[in-house]
Amino acid sequence: MTTGGRYRMVGMAVGVGTAFALTRTYLFDLAPIALVLATLLGALASEAVTPRPGRGRGTASLVPRRVRDYAPRREIVVVALLGAGIMLFAGFPTPERPDHEVKYFGTAAPVSLTSTLITLGVTAALTIVIVWLIVRAPQAGADEADAAADNTWRHAAIRRTVYTCTAVFAIVFTTLAFWYADRQWDWRAGGSPAWGLALSLLAGLGLIIFGGYAGALVMAPHRLPGAVTGAASHIGADGVAG
Repeated sequence: MTTGGRYRMVGMAVGVGTAFALTRTYLFDLAPIALVLATLLGALASEAVTPRPGRGRGTASLVPRRVRDYAPRREIVVVALLGAGIMLFAGFPTPERPDHEVKYFGTAAPVSLTSTLITLGVTAALTIVIVWLIVRAPQAGADEADAAADNTWRHAAIRRTVYTCTAVFAIVFTTLAFWYADRQWDWRAGGSPAWGLALSLLAGLGLIIFGGYAGALVMAPHRLPGAVTGAASHIGADGVAG
């Protein structure tokens, strides 16, 4: 595991652990914010210790780079599907708060997913901005070898960024699915075990998605699938410096 991978692992672990702890308190609405902040700090620390190759004289490419040529399409589809699933959960009545507020105070504030939706919206917006900035960043180095290394770095950095966003959406989706499933399993309170099973399977799928992307970020953040392949189509165009 690389140093950058360790920072990402610590960030995600702290974020998930803190978010879970907050759901057991009256600070329930801050759980998604804590998750994203810790994950973001881990990602920033990882990128800070990840060197960018070809640190030569910065130049501009004669051929404009386009975001669609760098952004991983499959992960964009996965994020969109996870986001749609989260929005679908938000459209149904939420279960009781998974904390001890009622036990201690006899009442609890109404449950809302507003902070979750806002946090995920900000996460998606930040991801888009970061990807755009990486794509538009000046090319490091002027010769063909530097251009090739720079494009490889650019693809890998964008893929790491999108993977981080996907992992965040996946763990939130998983948490919500388990939360709603737990309510449905209680048939004595009007729940439906069939729906509980279906939601549990969806939660398991979300957990697999999270584990896949989080594992790729932690174990091999510099060798993510498609990083080198996608760079090959840009080496020739960007190798000509302005």
